[in-house]
Amino acid sequence: MAENAGPTPTDRLTGLVRALEDPANGRRARAAILSLALLLRLAWALAVPVVPVSDSVAYDTFAQHLAAGEGYGWNPGEPSAYWPVGTSAVYSALYRVFGHSYTPIVALNIALGLSIVYLTMSLARRWSGEPTSILAGLLMSVWPLLIQFTTILASELLFLFFALAAIWIAELERARPLTRSLLAGLALAAASYVRPISLLLVPFLFLRALARDRRVSTFLLCCSVATLSMLAVLLPWSLRNMRVFERFVLVSTNGGANFWMGNNPDTTGGYMPLPDLGIPNEAQQNEAFNKLAMAYIREKPLRFLSRTALKALMLHDRETIGIVWNGQGITERFGKRTIPALKTGSNLYWYLVLALGLLGTVLALREKPFHLVIVFPPLYFWSYFILVHCLTVVNDRYHFPSIPFIAILAASALCALLGRKARLAAT
Repeated sequence: MAENAGPTPTDRLTGLVRALEDPANGRRARAAILSLALLLRLAWALAVPVVPVSDSVAYDTFAQHLAAGEGYGWNPGEPSAYWPVGTSAVYSALYRVFGHSYTPIVALNIALGLSIVYLTMSLARRWSGEPTSILAGLLMSVWPLLIQFTTILASELLFLFFALAAIWIAELERARPLTRSLLAGLALAAASYVRPISLLLVPFLFLRALARDRRVSTFLLCCSVATLSMLAVLLPWSLRNMRVFERFVLVSTNGGANFWMGNNPDTTGGYMPLPDLGIPNEAQQNEAFNKLAMAYIREKPLRFLSRTALKALMLHDRETIGIVWNGQGITERFGKRTIPALKTGSNLYWYLVLALGLLGTVLALREKPFHLVIVFPPLYFWSYFILVHCLTVVNDRYHFPSIPFIAILAASALCALLGRKARLAAT
């Protein structure tokens, strides 16, 4: 009886991974994955209405003021730079064309979601091969959080798209170094307008090329050109900030506040209300919070180190923000009872892929030579985003930029596991 048994699901998946080594099959698989991603995001958009809460209210308010020509801030005539302007500027452009409607933003989010899936597959193919690319794309296409952000006004999808675009451009081997560094810098400037955590990404964009070609002069040229092009695009906003606050502010004035939230005697590592310092100037307030945080770190260096390590765990402890920020819309359509089930489903998916991502990390550390491990992009980009947030403040949404790199590591682990099973079956 056992000899007549058909192939198991694992056998079929192993066969699929082998088949995907054929580039023609890979192209068809990518098209199918993008179609699946589109259908899932359309279904979510039709099922869940947009109801701005929390950060979404801020982006909506700022965008309306910009669209009306009333400046950037909570109130007309009261300019601000506390929140980066990029997301609200994009939404305001849509409001100017279509009026105050969330439908164009949802359409934009769907386009961004599909682009993120595509860019992840493209990068995975360059770094780890065709089968990993397809599995990573599949993980991204069905990732609950990525789907849930379709109906949220937020910076996450915009930032991730521009950051991945910068990485993708920097990896274009056929383009001249000057061209790709210039374009990568422009994409990184767009990402920095959305979230300034990308400002220090420049050298990481060209690290793999340095390891491959060992041309230090080319690496330095690319870094210099990318940095200059990025700063040139950011300069107009910086000059606006200087006029408003009488101090140089590159992008936003919330860096000090975020730094203080994660580094003060009462910190939990997450968001906390800011004390009133009695300083009306945002730039001066930003400097004051920076000084308070640095004083605490100097006073309690060991606590700072232990807290930073703990925040690395807190950053990855759950993935429910997409349900929380969609909570009112979900409740309107499906009732409150659906919220716990959706949170549980999101968390289960997150824990599964995170476990695979960690396994992929272990396999890379074990199987690759050290000089290749330290320049394996999924590892150092994930590490970069962990470090940036662990030094400041953490929340489950702050691991959002790491999702493509976790997906690639998880897909590489799946390929390794399936390959091992196929080898065992052949013996």
